[in-house]
Amino acid sequence: MSAIRILQDGQITIPKHIRDTLDLKEGDIAEVRLENGQIVITPHFSREETSKLRSEPAVSAWDELQRVMSSVHEKNRGVSEAEVVSDVQRAVAELRQEEYERKTSCCP
Repeated sequence: MSAIRILQDGQITIPKHIRDTLDLKEGDIAEVRLENGQIVITPHFSREETSKLRSEPAVSAWDELQRVMSSVHEKNRGVSEAEVVSDVQRAVAELRQEEYERKTSCCP
């Protein structure tokens, strides 16, 4: 058993031998709960899941946006700019109307 010191704002450092045993790295997610008067910290993912996540290449938000936009562009090939602008304006108007109705129908 290891003793730890509670730091400012309740921060703690999990002892290195425990982090190594559980393959915990900076940025990993853990769940914390109170159980029978004890603090229990559990890794959010299993070691296998964490290793898999670390080995898969990260997809940036920019890469994902480019992928989506490429798909949209391909599906709309041949559609004029005026049609796109009209569709966007119609969609925005519908969303605004839905939001207005939601806000005004809630309470008398």
